[in-house]
Amino acid sequence: MNFHEAIEMLGIEKYRHKILTSNSHGELFHLQQYVEIAEAFKDDKRFLLSFPKWFDAVVKAAEEKWERPQSVYQHILKILRENLE
Repeated sequence: MNFHEAIEMLGIEKYRHKILTSNSHGELFHLQQYVEIAEAFKDDKRFLLSFPKWFDAVVKAAEEKWERPQSVYQHILKILRENLE
């Protein structure tokens, strides 16, 4: 699975450009985390249906509270892990 397939599976393709351009140094290593999430939950329909709403809420919270909210896209796996614990 590639990045584009992963964000489509996760229902967050509207964030494609923001995710791709979120790193101020142009690094793209964070894109792999979206593939990891999609691969881990590809058979969990309940998760896949709820993920876009959760993702929207995380992005909105970052926009309201973070000094550099665009970096939320680079930390989504860490945030997801914290939420699942």
